Amino acid sequence: MDYYPCTKVQLSLLILFVINIVMMTNASFWNPAITETFTSAISQSTPLLDVHCQSKDDDLGVRTLKPGDKFDFSFHPNLLDTTHFYCKFTWGANTTTFDVYYKHKSPCKYTSVIATDLYCTWMIEDNAIYLARTNNPSPHDFEYVRTWD
Repeated sequence: MDYYPCTKVQLSLLILFVINIVMMTNASFWNPAITETFTSAISQSTPLLDVHCQSKDDDLGVRTLKPGDKFDFSFHPNLLDTTHFYCKFTWGANTTTFDVYYKHKSPCKYTSVIATDLYCTWMIEDNAIYLARTNNPSPHDFEYVRTWD
């Protein structure tokens, strides 16, 4: 029986084919969903909260939130994990801008090696901004992130 080992070209084509299949797959294992939720918990008798989120490719526009209002969006980071979303928060004379998702540099990031859907729930209050890494947080789930600039 004759044995013909793979040539370098055949092996390269096989590897490219497998990479292509993996990149086309939108399965949760390869490409988990990220959901960012922002809740206004500012005082009733104060100006409304403006939230403006964007990435290099997507500008989600300015959303004006009354106390108790929520704004959320979901996305799938690209496979190279270069997706970068940042938001500007404006409340009267107060303003702050920071990354809400950018690799391992943002406050809301994966804490596990296994990639699952990620929920980043932000609470914007008069004195500071807080974060919970769950879909339906209780008050004790929130952690201090930053104050207004």
